[in-house]
Amino acid sequence: MGKNKAAQSHSFTCALDLEENRIKRLERAQRHGKTTNSLCSSTSTTKSLEESDFLDKFEQSIGVFGDSPVANGEAGQIFDYGQGLLKLHLADVRGEALTLMSHYVWNSALVMAEYIEAGNELDIQGKRVIELGAGAALPGLLCVKRGARFVTLTDYPDPVIIKNLERNWYENLVKSAQEKEARKGINSTDEELVHMQRLLESTSSFCTSTTSAQSNEINEDWRLIEQNVRCAVREHKWGTGVEELLGCLQINEGSSANNNESDNDRKYDRILLADTLWMSEGHVALLNSCRALLSETNGKIFLCCGLHTGFTPVQRFMALATGENYGFKKRLIEIRRMPAWGETRTTEELRQESRMLKEQDLEQFSIEDRNRTVLVYELRVGK
Repeated sequence: MGKNKAAQSHSFTCALDLEENRIKRLERAQRHGKTTNSLCSSTSTTKSLEESDFLDKFEQSIGVFGDSPVANGEAGQIFDYGQGLLKLHLADVRGEALTLMSHYVWNSALVMAEYIEAGNELDIQGKRVIELGAGAALPGLLCVKRGARFVTLTDYPDPVIIKNLERNWYENLVKSAQEKEARKGINSTDEELVHMQRLLESTSSFCTSTTSAQSNEINEDWRLIEQNVRCAVREHKWGTGVEELLGCLQINEGSSANNNESDNDRKYDRILLADTLWMSEGHVALLNSCRALLSETNGKIFLCCGLHTGFTPVQRFMALATGENYGFKKRLIEIRRMPAWGETRTTEELRQESRMLKEQDLEQFSIEDRNRTVLVYELRVGK
């Protein structure tokens, strides 16, 4: 319970920090005779007008600003979760990759982190977990810290996004493990770790750098490290083949896998989806990936969906997921109300407001109400 309260307090603090940052940015813009409406516009002059136009239009539509921020951090910054438990780099994306919006930590990820910490509705202890559309991978990396059996982090195959994901994997799991060993007097000089550091500092990524014959040994070294830290990073475009994602379990758990398990059971127990439903055209592909990855024996999909883009995309996804083609069983766990700027109500008072809400109320929400709301669902294979 203490961990859960700490995570809730962290979500509230993030909202305050984001609003303070917004005010400072607006003040700077006004001093320079400008006005801005973009959360992630950079002081760098390398961003094109086309990129700025896209961000302005997107953020106007979802209301990133206002009294209820829906996202935290800025492109190229570090987001600190849990007083140093995780330090997450936010991808410094350009061009078309901006449309993926992977360079924020969304409120839905913070809410999912609370559920991981609590361990009740979302039990990941000893489970095989995969996060799709991971972005900075707060939920997935937290699962590793909280005892998941193995975690695979995935996102769209954009070089900048994947390289940033690998960097967060390395700094929060591999490097932190090395530092822990060093404090015990154990020095690590393994050549594969040296190579990994160089690779992370280069313009390439592991996911796209291990196809040559010369890379085979590096590939094996890297996978051994993945096994040791119980976590892997892979690129994945929804709706495409999942063999490599399932291979992460077979390779990294090969020595301890139960030979009596069926092929179905060598799949993932939990799939995490944090703010992945806002593009309706991707729903079928996303569901195809989920169906191919999820164990039919005990598998569950845990979703946290910010309502800032409206309830319609969520309704469309759930209609597909529970329809004849996929047959998932849906359970609404919570309609979470997030604190607004200047919020005076306690966390428990906000929870009481949440408990009074029903799905049918969501269609009537104002923009401000939508920005303050995160929906929490569970999907499981129907029996």
